[in-house]
Amino acid sequence: MNHKTNLGIRAVLHTVRKWKKTLLLFCLLLFITTLVLSGMAIADAQEEQSEELRGVTGASFTVNANNGYTLQPVTDEMIEEIAAIDGVESYNTSHWTIVNLYNQDTLMKGTDEREYVADLFYGSGCFDSEYSPLFLSGALRLTEGRHVTEGNSGIILYEGLAEKYGLSLGDTLEIKNGNPGDPLVECEIAGLFEVIADDNDEQATMARPSTFYDYEEYVFVDMDTMSAISAPYTASEGNGITSVDFFVSDAAKLESIVQEVQNNTSIDWNSYYITVNNEVYERISSSLSDTSTLVTTLIVMITVVSMVLIILILFMSIRSRKREIGILLAVGIEKYAVLLQQMLEICLVAIAAFPLAYLASREMAGTLGTLFGKAAENVIVTPQHFVLVTAAGVGLLIIAVLVSCIPVMRMQPKAILSQME
Repeated sequence: MNHKTNLGIRAVLHTVRKWKKTLLLFCLLLFITTLVLSGMAIADAQEEQSEELRGVTGASFTVNANNGYTLQPVTDEMIEEIAAIDGVESYNTSHWTIVNLYNQDTLMKGTDEREYVADLFYGSGCFDSEYSPLFLSGALRLTEGRHVTEGNSGIILYEGLAEKYGLSLGDTLEIKNGNPGDPLVECEIAGLFEVIADDNDEQATMARPSTFYDYEEYVFVDMDTMSAISAPYTASEGNGITSVDFFVSDAAKLESIVQEVQNNTSIDWNSYYITVNNEVYERISSSLSDTSTLVTTLIVMITVVSMVLIILILFMSIRSRKREIGILLAVGIEKYAVLLQQMLEICLVAIAAFPLAYLASREMAGTLGTLFGKAAENVIVTPQHFVLVTAAGVGLLIIAVLVSCIPVMRMQPKAILSQME
């Protein structure tokens, strides 16, 4: 049996014979790999959370009429042009007015019994009621039916009001502005909402009519219905809309989308201006970025410290094996074969440690993820993580062997043996 054939046997025998060193390396590799795999799973969960939040934080920009000496309404053509830009998911405006509701010619009353308020409701006209600030903020939640949009008309009202009058989805109401001579407009009940958080503590003031009404007395209609009931009070030209909120599908692209809008030369930007609404995303993304940086830093620190420890362990092992190495070199075994034996020894330990670390990390990653504010079920160690860590780990272990063997491998066999005499 030649020396090359003995290479594997020598590696196995040494690994078994030096079981204390083998056990130390095994535990170290198991611990390191488990932490790194868990860290990668947490980092991926962080990235997925960031992507989800980029689309649900309500990031938007508002095109406003310039409140100078003249007030030019936001035209329908402008709205259509901006809405067609890639990345603009939807748009909305809130056109508020005081309204009466009629059910089969019966004047419906709200929940508040104050004079001049009990038989009135606070109506909002929306391009898309889903993007009304009250629904976006979570103050109101749709419990039945659908939201109202352009071309999908209807009215959304408080579920308790519908129960009070025995109303359900699909029933028809009549709505009008609060003055006796205003036109009655028919609309179908499209949805019902519940109140999650009313603004009960807001001080009522004539400067803000909405403060006189509880959220239970709010109703939402499509913009065509609002235009019909507000016709007597709307200027003869234009739609009367002075601002429109445009919502983007990816908050990270908000700045570039706004820049594209501002580059539209068909819009007279002397008559309009844009405000950006991404405070929620900025706060959340800053927090997520800090967490992501922390996780990445921990992974790097664990890897670096572990490499240093492994190199020290291997270096001490090599120093204690000078005589063995000297004899192998003296009998004609090449230095590369000695190096291969050292690499094979550490790889044998890794072959046992890495799969166990994969199994351990799948159990531990969720628990560790909760320390970083992640739901345990969202922190998942994947086979891709295992392949990546295994490949990188084997590469780093080979480097560690080479670094630890350099002092001995540079010596001649006779010099090594003479040191041991």
